[in-house]
Amino acid sequence: METPPHSDSQSKTDSPDETSAFDEVIVSHKSWLKSVLGLGALEAKMWVTSSAQLLALMCGVIFLLLTTWLLLISTAAAIAWSYGFSLVGILLSATLMTFASAAVLLYLVGITLKNMNFTRTLDAIIPTEEE
Repeated sequence: METPPHSDSQSKTDSPDETSAFDEVIVSHKSWLKSVLGLGALEAKMWVTSSAQLLALMCGVIFLLLTTWLLLISTAAAIAWSYGFSLVGILLSATLMTFASAAVLLYLVGITLKNMNFTRTLDAIIPTEEE
């Protein structure tokens, strides 16, 4: 088997100055990439922490709103009781009011889901053949 001849032109162009400059560029780019990735990791940690705090605060708000809603229904029931309405009628009215409010919220959820149309984003990411 014959070995291919080595060309001397390759060894002449790779001078120590060019190699060290290339190594310096690689090191500086690695350092830059490390700092950018470190900054991205720090941003991600801050985002996760802020999101967890926001979620906890929103759970508190939801709990307080639910408590307020139940207290409003209880107040209306107590006022109706003082005017002589039957307990069964009061409980039935409160149940129907709660069910109606849940239906309104469900309707708003449906509208919100229809408005969250991501087809434009998906078309930008993955173009369809129809275009």
